[in-house]
Amino acid sequence: MLTIRGVYDGKTIRPLPGEPLPEVEVRIVFCEPVSTTDASPMETLFRIRDSHPPLPHPVRDLIDYERIGLWRHA
Repeated sequence: MLTIRGVYDGKTIRPLPGEPLPEVEVRIVFCEPVSTTDASPMETLFRIRDSHPPLPHPVRDLIDYERIGLWRHA
């Protein structure tokens, strides 16, 4: 199966610029719209992220802190 990205305007399908077209017989299959259940994993991730307070230090400082081993001397 080949996948070709294109634009459908309700009447015709046009490939995106630069998209190669196969010189074989093709069958066009329309996908169903994304349901709200498909969006829930991303919403869950954002909800989890927003439930935690921000880090007390910039990530760069935490990386440097770990790299030079300051945690051993604390």
